[in-house]
Amino acid sequence: MASTITPEKKQATTLHGNGHHGNGAFHLENVVPYYYTTALRLVKVPKLAQPLARSVAVLMTVALIIAFIPNTWQQNVGGSGIVTSFAPDARPQTIDAQIDGRIVKWYVYEGALVKKGDTIAQLRDIDTKYLAGNFVELQSAVRNNTASEQELEIVQAQNKVLQAEQKYAAALATAENARFAVEIAKVRFYRADSLEKQGLIARRDLESARLSVQKEEAEYAKAMAQVRVERQAVKNAEAELGAKRRKAQAVVAKADLELGNVSVRKDLATIISPVDGQVTRIAQAGAAQNVKKGDRLAIITPTTDDIAAEIFVSSLDAAIIDTGRPVRLQFAGFPAIQPFGAGMPNISIGTFGGIVSVIDAVDDGSGKYRVLVRPDPNDKPWPNRAYLRQGTEVSGWVMLNEVSLIYEAWRQLNGFPQQIPVKGGMKEKKSKSFIPAKDKDDKDKDDKDDKEDK
Repeated sequence: MASTITPEKKQATTLHGNGHHGNGAFHLENVVPYYYTTALRLVKVPKLAQPLARSVAVLMTVALIIAFIPNTWQQNVGGSGIVTSFAPDARPQTIDAQIDGRIVKWYVYEGALVKKGDTIAQLRDIDTKYLAGNFVELQSAVRNNTASEQELEIVQAQNKVLQAEQKYAAALATAENARFAVEIAKVRFYRADSLEKQGLIARRDLESARLSVQKEEAEYAKAMAQVRVERQAVKNAEAELGAKRRKAQAVVAKADLELGNVSVRKDLATIISPVDGQVTRIAQAGAAQNVKKGDRLAIITPTTDDIAAEIFVSSLDAAIIDTGRPVRLQFAGFPAIQPFGAGMPNISIGTFGGIVSVIDAVDDGSGKYRVLVRPDPNDKPWPNRAYLRQGTEVSGWVMLNEVSLIYEAWRQLNGFPQQIPVKGGMKEKKSKSFIPAKDKDDKDKDDKDDKEDK
C-alpha cells in the first residue's frame, strides 16, 4: 500500500518492513505540520548578510579611527551679511535736498561716473523770502546800508567825546585861572594886613582884601566842581562810544550772517557730488517736481579699493569672538565647495579669507551683533570690485579652536557651546592669588628677616 501526502496539511515519511512491497508490508507515517517547515526555512541566513555585516564593521572601524584623530574639526561661528567698506567715506553716499525747492534740471543719469564737485542737479528755491533772482545782491545792499548807519553813529559818538574833552580842557583852564586869582588875592590880603598894622591903610581896605580872597576861593571851588562835571562827561561820552561800537559790531555781524546764509542758501540750490564715484540711483523724478528739505535725491557709490564684509551673529556667538580671529567668507555669485561645511576649511574651494577687525559694542536692536571683517593679507585676494559690489550677500564663518571629531559630535549631541578661546596669560593671572599691598609688604619683610637670621 503506497503512502499518501496531503501538501496542505502534512508531510509524511514512510518506512517499509523487511524491505518488501506488497500485502505483507507495513507502513509508519510520521506527520509534521507544514508551518513548522516554513519557520525553519525563514531562519536561514540570507546570502547578502555576511558581506553587508563586513562592510558595516569596516565603516565603523574607519569612523572610530577618524574620530579619535586629534584636531581634525575647526569649530566656527556662522553669520551672514553684506559686502561694504571699512572706511565710512567709502560707503554709498546719500545726496539729500538741503532746501525746499523745485527741480530745474538733472545733469547726470543712473550709472554715470562723476568727480568730486560735479553738478548733480539744480534746484529753485520756493521760499517766499528767496524768490527774487538777485536776492543775494539785495541782501548785500542791506548789509552795506546797515554798516554805513552804524559807522555814522560811531562817528557821532566820537564827536561827542571830542566835545566833552574840549569842555573838560576849558574847565581845567578856568580852574587854573581861579587858582591863580586865589593866590593873588591872598598876596594882596597879606600886604594889606601888614600895611594896616603899620597904619598905612584903612581898616576898610583890609576887609576888602579879605572879601576878595573869599570870593576868589569860591570861584576856584566852582571851577573845580565844573572840572569834575566835565571829567564825568568825558567818561560818559567814551562809554557811549564803546557801546556804539559794540552795537555796530553786533548789527554788522548779524547782517554778515544773514548775507552768508543767503549766499549759502543759493549755493545749496546747486547739488554737487561730494566724492568720486558712480551714480547708483536717482530717487526723484525730472524737472518741475517739488522736493522738501531732507528728501533723498540720489545715491552715489564712491570709487575706492577699500572693501570689507559685515556679518551679523547672535549674542551667544558674539561673546566668544574677539578681534584678529580668522574668517572664511563665501560671496553670493561666486561658486564655492565645502564638503564638510566650515569645519574643514583646508579642503574647501572658492572661499576667501578675512580677519575680524571690529565687533560692535551694542546690538542692532534685534539681538544681533555686527562683525566687520577685512581681507586677510596672507590669503588670496578677494574678487575684483567690479564684480564684488557693495551690498553683495556674504556668508561668513569665524574660526575658533580645532578639536577632535568625537568631541565635536559629543558636544553637538549634548547641545554644549564651542570651546571659549582663552588668550595667553589668562590662566596664569587666574592662578595667582590676590595679596593686598600691605600684607605683601609684611610678607616681604618677614622673608628678609628670615634670611638675615639664617
